[in-house]
Amino acid sequence: MSMADDNVQKRLVRQWRETGRVLREIRLAELAAMRDEESRYAALDMLNLASALSDDPRRERHSGLVEMQRLFSTLRERIPA
Repeated sequence: MSMADDNVQKRLVRQWRETGRVLREIRLAELAAMRDEESRYAALDMLNLASALSDDPRRERHSGLVEMQRLFSTLRERIPA
């Protein structure tokens, strides 16, 4: 990696850290401004996320992640450098 690439990468990391900090402040301000009813609905929505997940017993042993990684590796090998 060249020095210029390294500098660009460092600048991007700093930028994303700052973005994360700002987004966290916004999220905390929005949470603080919520009324009780809104908070209850938000909590209920989060709890209901689990029911949206597949309850297929095969997913307990097999998520497909290994196959995805194998596919990505194969595709990466086909892309010219």
